[in-house]
Amino acid sequence: MNRIFGLLLVALAVLVIIVFFANPELIETVWFWLVGFIGYIIYFFRKGLQSLKNLFKNDRATPSALTTETSQSPSNHSSGKNKKKENLLKNLPETHPESWEFLASTELTLLRYLDDGNTSLGLLYLGKEFFCYTLEDTHRDEKLPGGTRIPEGRYSLAFNPSLTDLTKRYRKRFPWFEYHIEIKNIPNYELVYIHIGNSHQDTRGCILLADGVNTGSREKMVTHSQRAFERFYKKIYPKITSQEDLEIKILNEDWMERAGLRQKTLEAVNN
Repeated sequence: MNRIFGLLLVALAVLVIIVFFANPELIETVWFWLVGFIGYIIYFFRKGLQSLKNLFKNDRATPSALTTETSQSPSNHSSGKNKKKENLLKNLPETHPESWEFLASTELTLLRYLDDGNTSLGLLYLGKEFFCYTLEDTHRDEKLPGGTRIPEGRYSLAFNPSLTDLTKRYRKRFPWFEYHIEIKNIPNYELVYIHIGNSHQDTRGCILLADGVNTGSREKMVTHSQRAFERFYKKIYPKITSQEDLEIKILNEDWMERAGLRQKTLEAVNN
């Protein structure tokens, strides 16, 4: 049954590719749908290829292989310890309230907590409340255009009034969307937005929002990005249009040491 399922997935993927080549105008219509579900598309395509490989093997899948396949589920997956750590991170203001005065200094705070050389994962807080996960490109000492996250710092937020092709696509897809929210005054960067995406391939220095994170896959990915972005946009955009001064503070992975929380969190995870 698994082999038949894998063959069907691969056949479907080939059919979709043929349709797009025959009717390239369809790409414009489904572009946003593909972005929102790219993580799931990649997962099922890989699973189909793996099933094809197994089809030509005489030996059965080993328990370790089954475990590896399960760990790549597109769900909000992580190991028990990683999951516990993520929950602690999200709830740290309540866990250690005496160490979180820095969250009150800006309305939005992004706390980076993992960088694997391709992807940076973070936690976005509104005030002292956890709001969603974030995904960015990796840190680089020398900027690689389109592949480097912005430096930590405090930056203002504003909408970009340019009516670009991307803005038009967002407007067509989302009736509540007007203009992109831009992070301003970043040294050596421009046109850095907060938007939708699932992996570092969906961003060129911008910040992606999500309600789920998959740290169990080889490539770090986030899920339910559209849902998190819509919630964020509807909350923040009216404040920007009302001329309210908004800033986002971004801290690198050593923010825990600076706040005196690293040892406390490690002790909580290990207990």
